[in-house]
Amino acid sequence: MRSTPRFRRTPRHLAVVAVAALALAACGGSDDDDAADDAAVETDAPTETEAPPAETEAPVETEAPPAETEPPAETEPPAETEPPAETEPPAETEPDPGAGIPVSLFEWGLDAPTEYAAGTITFSASNGGSFPHELVVIQGDSYESLPLADGGAVLEDELPAGALIARTDRIPSGSERELVVDLAPGNYVLVCNLGGGANSHAGLGQVLDITVS
Repeated sequence: MRSTPRFRRTPRHLAVVAVAALALAACGGSDDDDAADDAAVETDAPTETEAPPAETEAPVETEAPPAETEPPAETEPPAETEPPAETEPPAETEPDPGAGIPVSLFEWGLDAPTEYAAGTITFSASNGGSFPHELVVIQGDSYESLPLADGGAVLEDELPAGALIARTDRIPSGSERELVVDLAPGNYVLVCNLGGGANSHAGLGQVLDITVS
């Protein structure tokens, strides 16, 4: 029976073991140092902090809503009114004999009322023309029935007695004269009897027939 040979440790073998141990120690230490260095790096790096919140815009101020107003009180509609009754125009009245009856004298005409009540009548003759004029009251059926000269002037000397009732003096332009007469019912002629021939005021149209009742 063979005996198992024993392993002898020789100095060479010891040296190999020692070198292996050193190598292992070197590897292990390197890992630890790298780990420590990594930890240091991670520790030294500044910790990231959260960014401050962004500034928010201030809310826009809005106008306050208008205060509620009370609705206007209901008003009753105006009562319907009846239209005014139609009135008839006043009846034409005869001129008041006591008041001044306007008589307008101008080139070439004579303007005045044609109807009068018998009694005292006051004529207010005004000259609105450029030449002097006069007012003469003559009793007669009409101007054409009176004695006339060529050109139309009234021939006063040929009038019946009492036919020439009254006359004013000459009335300057822009002036006025009153003539008061007492007339009985009948027909009369108002006339401006100045001038003669072709210049007769009566012949040019200053005449007016009137009736007194």
